[in-house]
Amino acid sequence: MPPDDAIVREVLRGDRGAFATLVARHERAAWATAWRVLRDDHAAADAAQEAFLTAYHRLADLRRPERFGAWLLRIARREAVRTARGRAREPARSLDEPGAADLAAQSGARLPADAEALLAAVARLPEHERVVVAMHYLDGLPVADVARVLGRPVGTVTKQLSRAIERLRLKTRGVLG
Repeated sequence: MPPDDAIVREVLRGDRGAFATLVARHERAAWATAWRVLRDDHAAADAAQEAFLTAYHRLADLRRPERFGAWLLRIARREAVRTARGRAREPARSLDEPGAADLAAQSGARLPADAEALLAAVARLPEHERVVVAMHYLDGLPVADVARVLGRPVGTVTKQLSRAIERLRLKTRGVLG
């Protein structure tokens, strides 16, 4: 599979279909980046889609095509923050309102209690640890790729993962067995 910079050059030469390769390659990471901000599957999917649209329209502005992935993730994060700010201005719906219970029932199957406890513990980690845990364990990125995307040394990411795992052990002791 060709590297991102080669695909970006194809798109810039007019091959619109080549952008689909970039989407397929980076959609999970863009969604995960947005989800870390929004904590909502559907809103994260919308934010990731908006990030891809923005990236497509601004692709000619990308100075280093080999950094497409990192650039896209920054766009996805900004879009998620913008979405979160917009949601913060909206009034919250009470579960007592008509239709709210139906909306809650439509949210899908619940995770097992231990998985929910673990995800809640991950959500309480400091931001820098939560990001590396999500990218490494939830997105499945190797530590070197996490370091490259975040612009951090591999040793720093390794140490952040180690500290996060220890915090999670302490926070979930007795819950996960």
